[in-house]
Amino acid sequence: MTEILDVHSHILPGIDDGAPSGKMSVEMLRTASEQGIRRIIATPHYSAFFQNTDPGRIRGLCRGLNRKAVKEGIPCRVYPGQEIMYSENALERLNRGELLTMAGSRYILIEFEPSVPYSFIYMAIRNCATQGYSPILAHVERYRSVYAPGKAQELIGQGAHLQMNFRSIVGRWNDDTARWCRKMLKQKNIHFLGTDMHNMTTRTPDVTRPLKWIERHLEADYSEQILWKNAAMILADKKIQ
Repeated sequence: MTEILDVHSHILPGIDDGAPSGKMSVEMLRTASEQGIRRIIATPHYSAFFQNTDPGRIRGLCRGLNRKAVKEGIPCRVYPGQEIMYSENALERLNRGELLTMAGSRYILIEFEPSVPYSFIYMAIRNCATQGYSPILAHVERYRSVYAPGKAQELIGQGAHLQMNFRSIVGRWNDDTARWCRKMLKQKNIHFLGTDMHNMTTRTPDVTRPLKWIERHLEADYSEQILWKNAAMILADKKIQ
């Protein structure tokens, strides 16, 4: 079974719109491990709706979930991080230590409103990189402005790393989002994949269908990079090669 390091999840209980209870967190963790996921970075939202400016709480919830995993024999471990709705104020809070980077590294997971202009995303990537962070653009497929030819590559050139959700890879033959996602993967423009799991009903940690597509259509070396190796560089706080 392919081993996976999931860089985008809402598995912590009662902290955002993800798992509503500790019981569901454990169920999500168990299901993730059954899919081959061995490491998870928990990324609760920081946004207008979910402030989450207490890193100690997030770290504590990760420790608690890891203790339950050990007790129940689940071979998966959770690391603290956040999904940060970008703003200059958010960047200031990050610099003050009120928000979390990814697993204590210099990588940060940032998101935007889907309708945001490309120029704003470009500016944000530059701001983050200038201040010494390695920005990861969360669920890049949500930003239609990045679909324009050359835009994804331009962001990468400015220091961005692109994260795509597993479920966005699969879809109907006329699904333009899935087509764009597959194109980006075949061009090797994607650095990370994430489940963006929230629950066990509508947004689960099931990656079976996406993995089948990846196995059929991508080179083995690149598949290993986006499923494990690149994300392992986050845990090691090293630059992706």
